[in-house]
Amino acid sequence: MRADLLRLSHNDPSSGQMGINRCVERLQPWYYWPGMTSEVHLWVAECDVCNQRKSSSASHRTPMENIRVSQPMKLWAKDILGPLPITARGHQYVLVMSDHFTKWVEAVPMADQKAETVARAFIDNVVSRHGVPVKLLTDQGRNFESELMKEVFKLLGVHKLRTSPYHPQTDGQVERFNRTLKAIISSYVNGHHNDWDLHLPLALFAYRTSVHSSTRVSPFKAAYGRDATTPLVLLGSTEKPKTRLIADYCAELEFTLKEVHATVAEEIKKAQTQQKQNYDARNTAHQTEILRPGDIVWLHSTVIPKGRSRKFHKPWIGPYVILRCQGRLNYVIRPKSGKGRSSCVHRNRLKLVQNQTDDINEQDMPFPLSTKSEKTQERRVSESPIVHKEVEATNMVPLRRSTRQRRPPDRYQDFNLDELEIEDALT
Repeated sequence: MRADLLRLSHNDPSSGQMGINRCVERLQPWYYWPGMTSEVHLWVAECDVCNQRKSSSASHRTPMENIRVSQPMKLWAKDILGPLPITARGHQYVLVMSDHFTKWVEAVPMADQKAETVARAFIDNVVSRHGVPVKLLTDQGRNFESELMKEVFKLLGVHKLRTSPYHPQTDGQVERFNRTLKAIISSYVNGHHNDWDLHLPLALFAYRTSVHSSTRVSPFKAAYGRDATTPLVLLGSTEKPKTRLIADYCAELEFTLKEVHATVAEEIKKAQTQQKQNYDARNTAHQTEILRPGDIVWLHSTVIPKGRSRKFHKPWIGPYVILRCQGRLNYVIRPKSGKGRSSCVHRNRLKLVQNQTDDINEQDMPFPLSTKSEKTQERRVSESPIVHKEVEATNMVPLRRSTRQRRPPDRYQDFNLDELEIEDALT
């Protein structure tokens, strides 16, 4: 019976899958049994529908892991921005490529995002201008994971890195530039937004010549060892260019680049340290649930099937079982049912299937804690509750006036005269 009451107070449509307090408030006026509040707490915590709907606490995210870089043009990140409005030149996408050290960015307009188009843009704009990078970081898009791209990377000797699925924070530098690029171009496009590719070169120039918050120098200076000559500089400059020998200029440039790169490396280290402190300050890392092989988890998914509404979408799917850990922050999982293939996902997209809550002590529970299932809940919820019934008026004991004699306090006795004394006093 207790299982039926818990189901009616929480799962039933008339109760609306409400939280713990409201379920308790529904039960208390009519029923009671030992440990009722704790049972409600556990019942709600183990509810599949609630777990698929509730977001994981942001404080339980993993601590930030920074990407260490020490040399220019060695580690590049790549992403595709679009689709955008088709321009008169047939462009609809932008291939964005960013160097993690200098923050230099290449952005190439493309008509499509086929692997052949992406490979050509990469060779023409990165390899031919800046040399072959040692590592390249991309997401798991089909164009980046194609056999053609694998052959290109193999021929060039590029070590391919990939982000976790649906975890763009790994490629945060490119994602942040995408927002900046859209903000710059949106200030100059026409009313139809179909000439954005014409503004792309100057938008890149504006970004490359601006001081970056992480390096404290512009990407242009970090790459070339000097400040760019902008229209603003030309307007206010009165100095005449110096005549120097090429050998002297090269020696001076080499010295300048060493100083600039040392400064950039130090500033990047400081910025990453500060960013990690700010990020981790919002998280209680020591409370992050430790996941191990065999644990049952929910997986956060932003994919909404066609015809479904985002408003009613349940972002947590599963359950899944963890097969193994891959690195420090990634886990290989597969559906608990055994149907479906395994996949590698980031820790922040997982939350442990709850079979107990943090503030309930198992020793204090009137029933053993167990894995969540409604049948299991019904088995352990077996005792009958105490029902608070209303008593009919016909069965109530009739009330009568009290016959108790009430005597005034002693301090009032001197002024308390009986009727005979009053008559004597009057005669």
